[in-house]
Amino acid sequence: MSNHLNSSNYNFKLIYLIIPLIVLVAGYSFVSAQASKQVTVTAVVPEKPPLEEPDTIIIFSGIAYPSSTVTISRDASVISVITTNSQAHFQVQATVDPGTYTFTIVGIDSDGIEGKISNFTLTLSEGTTTTISGIFLGPTITIDNTSIGPGETTTLNGTTVPSSEVNVTLNYTAAAAAAGDPHIAVHIANADSNGRWLQLFNADDLSVGSYDANAQAIEPENQSVSETSKTVSFDVVTGEEEPDECDGMVPGDLNCDGYVNLVDFSILLFYWNSTDPANPRADINSDGLVEIIDFSIMLYYWTG
Repeated sequence: MSNHLNSSNYNFKLIYLIIPLIVLVAGYSFVSAQASKQVTVTAVVPEKPPLEEPDTIIIFSGIAYPSSTVTISRDASVISVITTNSQAHFQVQATVDPGTYTFTIVGIDSDGIEGKISNFTLTLSEGTTTTISGIFLGPTITIDNTSIGPGETTTLNGTTVPSSEVNVTLNYTAAAAAAGDPHIAVHIANADSNGRWLQLFNADDLSVGSYDANAQAIEPENQSVSETSKTVSFDVVTGEEEPDECDGMVPGDLNCDGYVNLVDFSILLFYWNSTDPANPRADINSDGLVEIIDFSIMLYYWTG
């Protein structure tokens, strides 16, 4: 009887000793397996750190103007302002949120002249790197005279890639309206080693009318063609008209010598009964016919 009791006590103690102490540790997950009704085996596995969201990157590279400022905006908010090198090249990288945006790029040359804005609408996916290369901003352009007459000139000038060819397109808008088709001429200018170009127009070489002009560059290395520049306009006008010697003369003074006399009467008789006479002053009342009414008016102003 005594042996039986001792054996029972021993078994109870054994079971008590092998029951593990289960501890919850902050920051860890617990994987458990059931070994028996009394014993639970627990393994502690550290959790993986959360994955970081990858950056969404956009890269712009291209050509503007030598040693100039290029501003890049996203939906009208500036994201980068950079300076081009001496050969007008630029490259910029920006990190943005995924989404669809309109990016604008504009350059200001070393003379402070702003070029034409270039726009790109892009949809950027998360974690991607998008590269926009081959950008070639149109030349800057200014004009010194917007109205020229005989013997006068106007000069278009601006900045682009050094040593490039600049095609200046001249659109004669008056001819376009008359003929139903634009009258266009292309003039070639050459940029110097600093990228500056100019093209001069003389009024004597152009017809009277209105003109629009813009420029486009061809860079010498790869023969890449730029976007067009802004458009400038000018007018070619006739010279100053000589003063009318008959201004201020009384009706009936047909030869405008300050007197109404027989000389004027002779001119009236020459055009008598004519319509729309070559000397419009002979039709004194401007009714389209030289007749007795005009003679009556002449007599009213007669000086002899």
